[in-house]
Amino acid sequence: MSTVALGVSPDTNGAGVTPLVHRRIIGAQWANTGLVDGLNVTGRSDLRYNVSAGVAVCSRGDSDGKTLAYYEGGKTNAVAAGDPSNPRIDIVWIQAHNLMEYKDSDNYVTVGVTQGSPSASLAEPTIPAGATMLRKMKMPAGASSTASAVQMWSADYAIPYGASLGKIGENWDRRDMTGDPTVKKYYFEQQIDFDLPSDRMLELSFKCNLSSAGATSWADTSHRTEWAIGFQIDNKDLDHSCANFVSYGAWETHETSYVTAVSKGHHTARLRTWLQNGNAPVFHYNASQDNKDALWCGRRFIIWDRGQVV
Repeated sequence: MSTVALGVSPDTNGAGVTPLVHRRIIGAQWANTGLVDGLNVTGRSDLRYNVSAGVAVCSRGDSDGKTLAYYEGGKTNAVAAGDPSNPRIDIVWIQAHNLMEYKDSDNYVTVGVTQGSPSASLAEPTIPAGATMLRKMKMPAGASSTASAVQMWSADYAIPYGASLGKIGENWDRRDMTGDPTVKKYYFEQQIDFDLPSDRMLELSFKCNLSSAGATSWADTSHRTEWAIGFQIDNKDLDHSCANFVSYGAWETHETSYVTAVSKGHHTARLRTWLQNGNAPVFHYNASQDNKDALWCGRRFIIWDRGQVV
C-alpha cells in the first residue's frame, strides 16, 4: 500500500494521510516523549494536583509514532492523604486518548496521577502504558493535602531529533591539593549521575592543572609526576579512554576527551585515577577570575551531549 505525504490534500477518493502515518511523521521529529512547554504541576488545598496549560509529546509505542498533545490546564483526580509514617511518590502524567484505534473512552487529552506506595525507601509507581510523565511529586507522611507535596526533580523534556542537550553534568574539584604518592593505587573520583531521554553520543572531557611534588620552581625538571586518568560509565572503563599527564616543576594544564554512545536511561560517570610513575601530583586551583591566576583550574570533569545516536 502507498502512503500519502503530510501536506497533500486527499484526492476525490479520499486518499490522504492516515492517522498512523501522521503519528510516524511526528515521531521522526522527536527523539523521545516528554514536555515541550508548560504543564507544570503544583499542589492544592485538597488531594488533587493542578496541571498548567502546555504541550507534550506522547506515544503508545515506537511503532505507533508520536502525538503532540495540548492540554488547556486543569486538575487531576484525587489521591489519598499522606501515610501516617512514610512518604510516597505520586506521578502526574498526560495521555492522548484515541477512541477509534485504541478503544479509549474518548479522543481528549487527559491528565491523571498514579499514587505510589508509602515507604521509608521510596519507590516509583508504574504509570499507564502510553502515558507521558509530567512530574514526580513527593507526598510527605501525614500530609492532608497535596499542598505539602514537592517536585522531586525537573521534568523530562522532549528533544527535537538531532538537537543537542548541551551540558549533561559537571563535577569540578576546586581543591588546591597534593595527591597520593602511592604508585599504581587506583582512585574512583568526581562522580556525575545523569539521565538520558534517548540513546545519545556523549563527549566526556577533563581538564586539570598540576605539577610535581618536591619541585622548587617552574624550571625544576629533576622532579617528575606521571599521573593518569580514565573515563568510566556505570563503573566500567571506556575502551582506550585513559590519558597520561606528565608535569615537572611548571604548573601545567592538561586536557583529554572521549566520545562514546550511551543508551537511554540512568547512568553514572566517574574518573579512574592513579599515579603511574614519579612523585605525587600537586593540583592547583585559584578562585580568581582575572587573566593571571584564573589559569589554575583544579580538576574539572564535564559531560557534553553530541547528539542522537544514528
